[in-house]
Amino acid sequence: MTDADLIRAIQAGDETALEALYERHLPSVWRFAFAQLAGHASAAEDIVSETFLAAVRQISRLRPEGGSVGGWLIGIARHKIGDLRRRRGRVKVGVPPDLPAQEDASHDPSASLETAETRAQVAAVMDALPADQRMALEWKYLDGLSVREIASRLGRTEKAAETLLYRARNAFREAMQRAERNGIPLQQRISDEHSR
Repeated sequence: MTDADLIRAIQAGDETALEALYERHLPSVWRFAFAQLAGHASAAEDIVSETFLAAVRQISRLRPEGGSVGGWLIGIARHKIGDLRRRRGRVKVGVPPDLPAQEDASHDPSASLETAETRAQVAAVMDALPADQRMALEWKYLDGLSVREIASRLGRTEKAAETLLYRARNAFREAMQRAERNGIPLQQRISDEHSR
C-alpha cells in the first residue's frame, strides 16, 4: 500500500491505516530528530510525538498525491525542533552521540572522534538529500527493505525504485566525496549551499 493509499484511508477514518503510516515513518522521523538533537533521546521522543500529533491534526487537509509523506513529516519535525530550540533560547548543531568506547586496549582514542565526525557527516548528507532519495536509502540500508517493498511504499515500479536508489547512492557518494576533498566542515557546506 502506498503512502497516498494510506492517507486516503486515514482521511476515510481507517485507524489501522494511521498505525501503518506511523510504523512506516517512525524510524525515519526518529533518526532525524535524534541526529538533529545531538543524541538527546528524551528530546527526540518528544519531537517525534509532537510531529505525529501535528500530522494527525493536519492530515485531513493533506492531498494524498501532493508529494512525499516522509518529507512532509520530516518538515514538521524540523519545525518542532526549531520551536524547541527557540524555547530553550539556543541553537545547537545536532550531531549523533559518540559510539561506545572500544574494549580493545590498543584502540586509538582519535578513532572514536573520527567515527563521530563521520556519523555527523552521514547524517548531514542524508538530511540534505531529497526526501524520496533519503527515504529509499533509509528503507534499504537501515530498515532492510527489498526494492519491491520500497517500490510498493512509494507507489512506483520496481525499476523506478531501483533508479531512485541508484541516484540516491550516487548523490550520497558525491556529497561525501566533496566533503573529503574540500576539507570544509560538512554542516557549513550544506548551510552555504542552501543559502545560494
